[in-house]
Amino acid sequence: MIQHRQTLKNISFILLFILLIIGLSNSSHAASNIFLTEEERAYIAKKGVIKAVSLDGVAPIQYSDKNKEVQGISKRVLQEISAITGLTFEYTLYGSLREVFESNAEIAFGIPNNYAPPDMILSKPYLRSETILYINAAQDPNNLDNKIYAAVRGSALPKGIKEENSIYFETREQSLDAVEAGRADYGYGNAYSVAFYTLQNGYKNLVTIPKGKEARAYCIGFFHEDEILISIINKALSAIGENQLQNLVLDVAAQVERKITFSMVINRYGKEITFIIIGVLSILLFAITSNVKANKTLRMNNRRYEVLSEISNEYLFEYFTKTNRLQLSESFIQQMGTQENLNEANRILKNMLANTAADRQYFEIKLPLANGEVGIFKVIHLSVNDDNGNLVSIIGKVVNISDEAAKREELANKALLDGLTGLYNAITTKELIQTAICSRQEKQRIDAFILIDLDYFKDINDTHGHLAGDNVLLQLGKVLNQSFRTTDIIGRIGGDEFCIYMPNIPSLDFVKTRCQKVSTLINTAIEDIPVTISVGITLVNQDMGYEEIFKSADEVLYQAKRNGRNQIVAWEEK
Repeated sequence: MIQHRQTLKNISFILLFILLIIGLSNSSHAASNIFLTEEERAYIAKKGVIKAVSLDGVAPIQYSDKNKEVQGISKRVLQEISAITGLTFEYTLYGSLREVFESNAEIAFGIPNNYAPPDMILSKPYLRSETILYINAAQDPNNLDNKIYAAVRGSALPKGIKEENSIYFETREQSLDAVEAGRADYGYGNAYSVAFYTLQNGYKNLVTIPKGKEARAYCIGFFHEDEILISIINKALSAIGENQLQNLVLDVAAQVERKITFSMVINRYGKEITFIIIGVLSILLFAITSNVKANKTLRMNNRRYEVLSEISNEYLFEYFTKTNRLQLSESFIQQMGTQENLNEANRILKNMLANTAADRQYFEIKLPLANGEVGIFKVIHLSVNDDNGNLVSIIGKVVNISDEAAKREELANKALLDGLTGLYNAITTKELIQTAICSRQEKQRIDAFILIDLDYFKDINDTHGHLAGDNVLLQLGKVLNQSFRTTDIIGRIGGDEFCIYMPNIPSLDFVKTRCQKVSTLINTAIEDIPVTISVGITLVNQDMGYEEIFKSADEVLYQAKRNGRNQIVAWEEK
């Protein structure tokens, strides 16, 4: 038992030390770009304040601080969602899960998947944790049968624990207090909360043992089936980068406010305090008598920080503003490879640091790498001022986020394109065409709008199967890319309906020639399946809106079908 308690004490000191070292990693919001549909943007514009509720006393996931203000990881996640999307949240914490689920709120945040009611819709998880066994130091962790279990009211009992051996408390902190005081023998909790309250309350009779009793995934729960709100929040959760979430968790965990009394300090850390006082006096004396050795120790400490940054793919720097000198870590210099790349990185970093706003502590840059590629880096920095408040230098770190940025761009492209043909999807096609119509500065310029529909496509699916039908759509997408210009907007706007917008055409005959090429190529592209298309064309040569243009093309498209299909009909020739 003594060994367990000593281990816990060591872990506490190590955790606090790590949090102090990486405190520089905390940054302001990194508002990721996400693709929101027109309907979702309109929803956000009209949506008022969203009432968000949760259970109090589950620090650091969510809790009320000494000023009764809502704090925690979950609130910070919602603040990131707000920064990314524009949604506004109002936060309220209740003392029990019953009050949470009986409230008139729209969402519940920080809800573990095993705490949610069966009919509640859950978002993607934004935090996962294994459970930790915490027991009173007087108990044997290998013999917990018939011992008193400290449960949180509203949560399901872990497998194998009997109802008659359980005592219920409203919050996790109350259950930990009960085990510490001996009113209960043991309990299970998520690793974040157990570590937080252990550090805050300074438990001396509590022993913690990692034990994967059950995994917990923390989500946002929706009281009503609001599909648009669910979609927006899930997109925002996907857009929050892994590094951003880690920084967020560490920032919240570092704000633990320990409940310390004088007797607690003397009883537990009397020897340590004595050693610290002696150590401080020794350090002061050493600094006065040997400045050279102190500088050497400082350089050694800086190297330790550099080693830590290399392990985590982070590179430290310091920029001296008065001399315009940038000092980079050795590992960062190796990333650049050549002197030419290093000079370019120096120039870009100096320019950004010299011109960045005083309150801006985060930005992204592109830098050349040793392998010839261009990497994307996140730069986090803080200002160092002298006693008079004058800027001395800027210190920070550079983090390679190239993989994260590539994934972000891939997700954005998927949201713009049709998954089968690779052409623009219906929403993107409409937005691009509307932009092209609004940007027509030359009133004499003639543009063309084309609708294409596959003839008897249902018969193809029924006769040859849906795989064959998908292949026809795929081949038509390829033919359209071959037949039209790179400046033309090409999209799939329905099951077998395609749309092309051709800016600045020389004549109607030019458009019809391109459409005839499509008709010829698609008819010969697939063996054993005859494929024809019907085409409707309208010219855009005046102040016409998208709906009016679409209606004209759609009318002549159906005239082509009524004429027997495999036809090209223009509004101007009907």
